[in-house]
Amino acid sequence: MSLVDRPYESTPARLAASQENGKKGKGPVTPEGKARAALNSLKTGAYAKTDNVRRELMRRRGEQPDHLEELHQGFNEEWQPEYLTEAMLVKGIAEKSLDKANLRAAWMDYQLNCLRLAEIEDQRQDLLCNRLLPGRAPAHPWYAPLWQDKDSPAKFHRILSILDIFDLWCRQRQRHKDLADFLYELYRREDYTKAGAEIEALFADLSGKDQAAAAKAQAELPQWIAQERRDVEKERDLYRREKEIEDQAGPRLTEEEVMKKEAWLDRQIREDTRLLLKLKAARAPREKASRGAPAPAETAPMKSPVSAAPEESAAAQNPVEKASAGDETAA
Repeated sequence: MSLVDRPYESTPARLAASQENGKKGKGPVTPEGKARAALNSLKTGAYAKTDNVRRELMRRRGEQPDHLEELHQGFNEEWQPEYLTEAMLVKGIAEKSLDKANLRAAWMDYQLNCLRLAEIEDQRQDLLCNRLLPGRAPAHPWYAPLWQDKDSPAKFHRILSILDIFDLWCRQRQRHKDLADFLYELYRREDYTKAGAEIEALFADLSGKDQAAAAKAQAELPQWIAQERRDVEKERDLYRREKEIEDQAGPRLTEEEVMKKEAWLDRQIREDTRLLLKLKAARAPREKASRGAPAPAETAPMKSPVSAAPEESAAAQNPVEKASAGDETAA
């Protein structure tokens, strides 16, 4: 007989091996294993692409994708999803919960940045008041001199360059022909700073015929140039701090916008939670029936003590019948 025509013979060893193999191929049986298996469908295809895009967006916004993974893992341990639909709902709850937390964090960060910018503005106003001449007010923006112009890197670079030229002329003990033009560019005609007014007066004494006044100007002029430089550098530092806060700040949010978005996320989370509870409640009886849970054993009805009492009382009330029954037993 050929091997093809040989009939299949079942032996006890083969049956035992088949039973053992069948026990190994039924998939996860514990709730933890079912929860892990339910997430497998979310790791491929469109779901995986969506997750990758979300992680990239979080990185570009300066957020940590690991925070979402940790939150998702925590919700999985809490809900123990056993099916794909449950796993999708749990994942949606995790994502919306993280969005809500990030929204509140962005709102608090915006409030903190507003306080920081207000502090910088107060420091800028204090510096301006200290630099202005007594009785002078800031110039109109249309006619403002360079030192009161809108802050920018070019403005500070130009002022510091002019001060470097002033320092060079001071060391050379000369009044250059371009001095008037530079002073006008910095301060116009009347909008001097305290240091600027002293610089102009000392340059005039430096080139004058009075030797004592020239010597005094030679000694004091570097100090006033250095004072003006320190004030400009302080203003530049405030500008840089302000720009750094503005560049790192997120979107400008109002409290009303935050409350509306939080309320919408709360509704979505509650709806997903309701559906998840409904799914678990609907599947619980079917799973219990599929596992073949034994029906409760029938017990014999217990005799009520109330019904037994009349029988005992009736026997006590018929002593004759009781005595005759005793005689028959004796006979």
